[in-house]
Amino acid sequence: MKLLHHRPKVPNFGDDLNAILWPALVPSLLGALSQEAGDDSAFVGIGTIVGIDPGDAQCLHVFSSGVGYTSVDAWIGRSVEYHCVRGPFSARVLGLPDSASLTDGAILTPLMSEFHLSASTARAGTIVIPHFETVAFPGWPAAAKMAGFDLVDPRQAPAVVISRIAQAKLVLTESLYGAILADAFGVPWRPFAVSRNFSKAKWADWAGSLNLRVAVAVVPPPDAVTLLRYGKPPEPFGTFFPLDLETACREFHSRIAPPRSQGWMKTAGKGVLGRLPAARKLIGFSAARTAEALTKLAEGAPLLSDPAKREDLRSAMLARLDALAKRHGASLAVA
Repeated sequence: MKLLHHRPKVPNFGDDLNAILWPALVPSLLGALSQEAGDDSAFVGIGTIVGIDPGDAQCLHVFSSGVGYTSVDAWIGRSVEYHCVRGPFSARVLGLPDSASLTDGAILTPLMSEFHLSASTARAGTIVIPHFETVAFPGWPAAAKMAGFDLVDPRQAPAVVISRIAQAKLVLTESLYGAILADAFGVPWRPFAVSRNFSKAKWADWAGSLNLRVAVAVVPPPDAVTLLRYGKPPEPFGTFFPLDLETACREFHSRIAPPRSQGWMKTAGKGVLGRLPAARKLIGFSAARTAEALTKLAEGAPLLSDPAKREDLRSAMLARLDALAKRHGASLAVA
């Protein structure tokens, strides 16, 4: 059986974590399932990937995956077994019972032997983790430096990014997996959004799994080209918006609806601004403005889930993973 997860054109540590997490926790499972079901089965891992193109896989084992970007129509005609999903939003969309909702599988990352020392290391400093697509736009290194924080590029290898998260004192993150891994290691965090590329649905799904009440800061990007690419957030910069399941549902249905075409004048205007950095600066965005917003964000009360809740979810997820493994003659590699 193959491991099915999102593979973006550029690396993203959250998606790439699949390739080291599952083989570390249950190394014999994928091979066992492959022998039993042939080449037409797949283990669907972490990520907002329910509905992802399954290729030639006919039998899908979904384990802690989330709904958010894609309609599940691509899975019609496949045999799909939901061992657990990311949160209550995913369970609602899929018509699953509440018991199907656990949390994101990345909560198991601290159990990997290579991260045991990171979990107990003395923590220091504030790190900033933009979304892996956001960080490609200009200005982020300068903004983080002005604020006195360290920029962590989510396009680095999972082991590198996760080690930085586990050793930080505070994580400011636009990346969902920045928050998920910070929380998994007990590191306080605060979320921010800079454009419409921020997915309220997947964030609300995960936050709901941990009973977290989350308010997301709307931070201006250091360069307006980000907004030309993804659009300005509906909320004003400098404000906060809450995450809830109803908002998640509205956003999800909007994302999977057929795209509306833009007028040619609007498209042409964006093209001109995208090619002229000086013109973009006149709009009012700068690294200094972003740094000021990040500094203010770091001064507020951070978020962190209840440790007992995390441990309960981690134990429940391990039990389901163990049950799946035993069904196919495999076993967990953790106690």
